Amino acid sequence: MLRSVVIAVGCLALVRLPGTASAADLQGVWLTADKDAVLRITRCANRFCGRIIWLENATDRSGSPRLDQKNPDPAKQAQRICGLVVITGLTPVGPDRWDGSVYNPQDGQTYSGSITVLSDESLRVRAYIGVPIFGRSETWTRVDGSSANEIEYKCRSHG
Repeated sequence: MLRSVVIAVGCLALVRLPGTASAADLQGVWLTADKDAVLRITRCANRFCGRIIWLENATDRSGSPRLDQKNPDPAKQAQRICGLVVITGLTPVGPDRWDGSVYNPQDGQTYSGSITVLSDESLRVRAYIGVPIFGRSETWTRVDGSSANEIEYKCRSHG
């Protein structure tokens, strides 16, 4: 009898019941902590990547799109920041955690990075040089899915 109860409890633990906690999804549209950019994280081949789809200041003082002028590759300095892939190579390294690279167009540097999904609505992004202790973390919040297409359209239309 006791053995049957243990087996039944073990089977119930393996079944995902509605409302129970499960791994949150990394993919989606995310607002940065400073609320000055929105990124879409999607699958890119067999990894994940993040593309800027909205910037609070997508244009410079003259009204032209902001360009990746600090990119160390001169051939890329004319590309628009809005639409730029800035998170690359995210691969899973543990429960709800991915490691990859983070490019910062503000300084033209590429950093090691990690993303930890905290919940369905938030994730922690950490960028660092060398070891994670020498870096910066911030929490991003998920953007409502119904707003995502409008946000991305504004990036494509320079607005």
